[in-house]
Amino acid sequence: MNLPKGSEPSIRGSWAEGNFRNRTGTASLALLIFGSGILFFLFITLLFVSIGFFFELSITLHHFYFSVLSFLGFIIVTYFLFPFRHRVMVFLLLSGLWVGSFYLSFEVSSSFFDLSYDGQAYHQEALIQLIRGWNPVYQQLNGPEANNMHRWLNHYSKGVWFYESVIFQVTQNIEAAKLFHLWLMMAAFSITLSFLLQLKGLSVWLAFLISLLAAFNPVSIYQSLSFYLDGQLMSLVVILVVCLGLIYKIKESNRFHYFLLFMTIAVLLNVKLTAGVYASILIAGYLAILWFTKKIEVLREVFTVSIGAFLLGFIIFGFSPYVTNTLSQGNPLYPALGTDRSDYTAPQFPANFTGRNPAFLLFYSIFSKSDNVRGPEKTAVLKVPFTVSAEELKAFTDTNAKQGGFGPLFGGAVLLAFIVFTTVLIDLCRLRGKAIRGNDLPDSESSEANPKTNIGIGLFCSALVLLSCLVNPASSLALFIPHM
Repeated sequence: MNLPKGSEPSIRGSWAEGNFRNRTGTASLALLIFGSGILFFLFITLLFVSIGFFFELSITLHHFYFSVLSFLGFIIVTYFLFPFRHRVMVFLLLSGLWVGSFYLSFEVSSSFFDLSYDGQAYHQEALIQLIRGWNPVYQQLNGPEANNMHRWLNHYSKGVWFYESVIFQVTQNIEAAKLFHLWLMMAAFSITLSFLLQLKGLSVWLAFLISLLAAFNPVSIYQSLSFYLDGQLMSLVVILVVCLGLIYKIKESNRFHYFLLFMTIAVLLNVKLTAGVYASILIAGYLAILWFTKKIEVLREVFTVSIGAFLLGFIIFGFSPYVTNTLSQGNPLYPALGTDRSDYTAPQFPANFTGRNPAFLLFYSIFSKSDNVRGPEKTAVLKVPFTVSAEELKAFTDTNAKQGGFGPLFGGAVLLAFIVFTTVLIDLCRLRGKAIRGNDLPDSESSEANPKTNIGIGLFCSALVLLSCLVNPASSLALFIPHM
């Protein structure tokens, strides 16, 4: 389809005009729209449920209908926003993928019971209370009516419960409500692949493999059939990082990328209490990178969008628990923090983890034998990297592998990454004093093209990830630091 002169959309950046004429560019954009559509469904459902609670409206079938209608609106807007050459064919394919992926996630989730303690004790209890009319904005549950799970239900983040309860209300099948694990993994995969396909020098197969590893990571996989939240947290962190990469890569403002960033942050903040801490560290570090590379205009836009998303996520989507916790406990992150906080670490630790600092625990999280030992009679043990035993695989039959939870080969993978990174760093140090090829005096606009700048940014990003893991006192548990 040829667009008449002067009718080009306002979207500019890596997908402007020319890129639409090649298959890779088309596939990249289609993948971005697919993943963004899934995130939009979560975002708009959260919006309807949260606003409804302020007007004392409990969760009903209407929330699902409004979300579907809004999703159709998203399809129409993106249809006219992006000038695909075969627009009708592309959006028919996307619509089929959305419906098919939702149905597949629904069928798989419905076919498996969540036998985990947390899933049955308070996650499912929260969904039952919500469809029975519980309004967390105005009502605090007591012990008897919440099966003594009131502390968790009243004070924990509820975003995932909100959109899961809508599915529960529609299907009357509580197991189907956990379909968002799989659906978000698909979104993370497609958005990551969309970004990597734009990188020059990276083959399609390598981009596919990296996207697969990022989206279908160990924590997401072994929690995908449960109501645990850490897999969804990981998927949203992946989307956040990739979204920031998309914004960094483009030379001109792209409103769709910023809209994706806005949705991602607002939803992410309401997955778990720790999500706000992780998001703050990553975004603060990203803003520092933008300042260092002199992308001041992008810095202002990202800062503005992030502030808006934080306000929406904390005050509207997260009125309960963040505002209610602050008013009742003087602490928005209660009971994770505070004088009366829940000590969730001690019951999860073996004897040799007690009293240890987060750095020690993180080291064991990476290099220990995969296992589920805990208690004063048990100890975690280190192992030789790249070795795997059949006994280790048993740790992943549970939703909460307590040692070596990133997989039995993860320690070796970290060592290999460190060796490769060190080798590249040594090679780049040899470039000191040499001019960049084709740029004797690079200006501030091209500072990110400097290999030394890139390696510095890489080291800084690694430090950010490490910091976001070390702030958690239970860093030995992969489910608490899934983004590692």
